[in-house]
Amino acid sequence: MKALMIGMDGVQEETFQRGWTPYISSLISQGEQLRLKEDLLSRGWDEILTGQHAITTGALYDRAALNGTHEWNTKFKVNDIPGLGKTVKPLWQVLNERGYRVGIMNVPTTSPAPAVDGFFVSGGGGGAAVTQGAQADHCHPKEIIPVLNDIGYISDERPQSLFGEKKLSRPKEVFSCLEKMVEKRTEAFIKLAKDYEIDFGFIVYRSSVMAEIFCLPEWHRHLANTKDINQELLDAVKHFYQHLDEQVRILNDFFSSPELLIVSDHATTVTRWHININTFLRENGFQKSSSRKQGLFKFVATLKQWAPVSLRAKLGKISKIRKAYIGVKPFDSKSSAAFCMVMGDWVPGVFINDEERFGGPVPSIDIHELSEKIVLAFNSNPECIKHGMSAWVKKDGKTASSRHFPDITFNIQDGYLISNVFQAFVTEFILPVVEPDIASLVRGPSLCAKAHIPLAIILNNKWKVEVATEKQDLRLIYDHVLEIFD
Repeated sequence: MKALMIGMDGVQEETFQRGWTPYISSLISQGEQLRLKEDLLSRGWDEILTGQHAITTGALYDRAALNGTHEWNTKFKVNDIPGLGKTVKPLWQVLNERGYRVGIMNVPTTSPAPAVDGFFVSGGGGGAAVTQGAQADHCHPKEIIPVLNDIGYISDERPQSLFGEKKLSRPKEVFSCLEKMVEKRTEAFIKLAKDYEIDFGFIVYRSSVMAEIFCLPEWHRHLANTKDINQELLDAVKHFYQHLDEQVRILNDFFSSPELLIVSDHATTVTRWHININTFLRENGFQKSSSRKQGLFKFVATLKQWAPVSLRAKLGKISKIRKAYIGVKPFDSKSSAAFCMVMGDWVPGVFINDEERFGGPVPSIDIHELSEKIVLAFNSNPECIKHGMSAWVKKDGKTASSRHFPDITFNIQDGYLISNVFQAFVTEFILPVVEPDIASLVRGPSLCAKAHIPLAIILNNKWKVEVATEKQDLRLIYDHVLEIFD
């Protein structure tokens, strides 16, 4: 193998400074780091896979249906990219065209598995179903399915499978499941990489993002010497990272690749402030609220805080409840000029409520002018200045996917979560005490949020790319891999 790339979802350099991962920490200290910055709108794994930003590929964390309504979803897969295979060529295609065999495992949004010279095992994410064993549409070639199942390969674990289906609650039992998934993934990757004699390998351990989400609030409280620390949780996460550390050692020792890359798709941080963009829009005359939906949204707020994961999963299949559940503040769709669609812990933007895309009152010809007015109001707002927040108008896009991209995007510091949880524009957030039943962490306000600085480390070589003004995100990983396989 000429190069091995190990991906870990949601981690950053600080993840490996807790004293739990001596091997990975030693690799980071020996390697050369590329200081990148993600905008948290464009999906990081898809930037690595395609070398393109979401404004070209449409690989956003959440997307509008653009059918004249305000329908929204978080579903995306690589096959949705316009011009895939022609104007946008994923890593595996370019490397195969250059005569190299690839082995790719568990990269999110890649289902169904493409046909490659080598092997491909799709990852979850982007709305893919959470499954335990190897699925036919996740695997290429099909001959690897019995190999994976004999090993006991686990495709994915999420809160809905751990807390809902398996009804786990204690930290040790939850993280034991994640450790098993990591171990079986390592074993399967080594087996297939050896059988198919690959030149480039890419394996992603997505469970690390769950570890960070559960760990960071308690670790933050631990560093602050706060009382009532959930030590059981910290011990379980510590054991998980010690286990992950060993799996990375096993991988690196087995292949001894001339080049090793360690990357993540984004960082993760604790939530310190909540920012309600829709409140800002209403206070500045760009949005009108709708009192008719208040009852449904109050019900959903209660649902988030108290309902079991299994019940919320069932109710989430009801479209009206799901739309409310994902956090959209009720606004009058016929008279509001702009809105912010909040669906999770990423940094969304503002969309102009135009006629063509959303059936709103704004003529399409006025989108740019209205966007500039909102940006001016935002950048001159005293609260925005105080908290170091700024906004800018989307550059004119010439791609098929640019219409999905927000008309206004933000520069907001890590630890600031855009949400509709609190009514005020800016609200300080105090981390709550974590209950012994850690399923409580997936109820109520998000205690963590995505952060901008992903991990990008290289060993046994030098980066063949440089961070520049026009490109400073994970697209550079794609560029580097193509350089070393030129």
